[in-house]
Amino acid sequence: MKRPNVLFLFSDQHNARCLSCAGHPDVRTPHLDRLAGEGVRFEQAYANNPICTPSRISFLSGLYPSTHGYYGLYGPSPSAPMTSLFRWFREHGYRTGALGKLHTPRYWIEADCQFVYDEFIEFPKYAEGAGLYERNDNRAFLGERDGETSLLPLEHSCELALAKQAVRFMRGEGEPRDRESAEKPWLAWVSFSRPHQPYTPSEPFASMYPPEALTLPPFGDGEKAEVRRKRGDLPEARLRKLLAAYLGLVSQVDHAIGLIVEELERLGQLENTIVVYCADHGDYAGEHGLMEKKGGISYSAITRVPLIVRLPSGSGGPRGTVNRDIVESVDLFPTLCALAGIDAPNTVQGSSFAGLLAGGGGGEGEQGLASGGFEGGDAEGEGGGFRTSALTENAYRKAIVAGGWRYVANLDGEQEDELYDLDADPWELCNRIDEPACADKARDMLRLLLDRTVRARKPINTINGSWHRHAYDLDGRIDLGSCGPSNAYW
Repeated sequence: MKRPNVLFLFSDQHNARCLSCAGHPDVRTPHLDRLAGEGVRFEQAYANNPICTPSRISFLSGLYPSTHGYYGLYGPSPSAPMTSLFRWFREHGYRTGALGKLHTPRYWIEADCQFVYDEFIEFPKYAEGAGLYERNDNRAFLGERDGETSLLPLEHSCELALAKQAVRFMRGEGEPRDRESAEKPWLAWVSFSRPHQPYTPSEPFASMYPPEALTLPPFGDGEKAEVRRKRGDLPEARLRKLLAAYLGLVSQVDHAIGLIVEELERLGQLENTIVVYCADHGDYAGEHGLMEKKGGISYSAITRVPLIVRLPSGSGGPRGTVNRDIVESVDLFPTLCALAGIDAPNTVQGSSFAGLLAGGGGGEGEQGLASGGFEGGDAEGEGGGFRTSALTENAYRKAIVAGGWRYVANLDGEQEDELYDLDADPWELCNRIDEPACADKARDMLRLLLDRTVRARKPINTINGSWHRHAYDLDGRIDLGSCGPSNAYW
């Protein structure tokens, strides 16, 4: 059986609540809803870093930020061994493409892709060729036009330009050197640059959500000072206008995804393609009375991401289910490997959750789709304990979620740490870090955060210079006992 194609749909700054299939009261996302209805939507998917480049590297390398070492934007190509998703799949016979907002270290992934469309470079050329260069909203991310209707018509938006490039890749219509054999399976990362600001949707999406009719998330006076300061600079009328534009962009991205999936169906390839949708991180999207990521970027609004996985119909996996197991960015690489029947590389720290897509437990050793695995099961319910926690690393904040609680360690001295009871306080409005009744919970969560942060750092070699084999538990902690002699001072 031919190995499945992989269509990895991605966006920048999509709040996980802002899907109609996730119960958002206003937003309309019919095409993502379709994927969720034909696959599995993960309620507790977390980014391992809350900003663009380091998060993307974790997705594409399967490594935690403390291992890959990127905490800011862009940066040089990595010098340490760091196998990308593209390199690994290309080495295993796949035609690979990276399209859209790449926002990764320069030349790290490009060399391993037969088809590259870097939107930051190519879209301005496209707009100039269409006589629309000065009307391109994305020429500078300065926000002067946030909340306004785009000066570009929908057919010339960056979303539809990217959809056209994705269709070219799926059809094998690139340059002759890019095409390779039509018989090869393919992997395409289609990365939308929005709903990240500037919030400037085109019509009809710019008018889709009247600001005065929107449902605002709750916020309160008990939130941390940093948030209250930021909120004081954003009057409600302005918040509503920005949120309306943000939701318009979510629907505009959804529309472009619909065009791509419809073309995949027309080509007769949908039922041999794994389709994934995710985002690098979230946006406040009105939570805490804020937009963007300003005001503390370790809230769930920023660290929790939408994740939908649709398997080919013959795979036997569940359809239209919601899974509540905790999964992390680093888990997607090994999961795609497992689904394609490929062993994950030794460098990867994440664990495959492919078993959850069959309705069972996660872990390694699942049979790939190409060999006819993944039969039966029901993924609905409270989750099967794939992970017990999720770690998010930022240069100035570290966060952990486990057992219905979230702990945030603020490392820059600006403010106290944070502790939230997610069952009682799902919007994270009440920081319980100083409550005597929560002292034991705070201590345990801080210890867990310390444990995961230290153990997520992968040693480069053992004491005798050889590579560690891949021996991590489901929380990304290296198993020193089964890795042979190791140097304790890594």
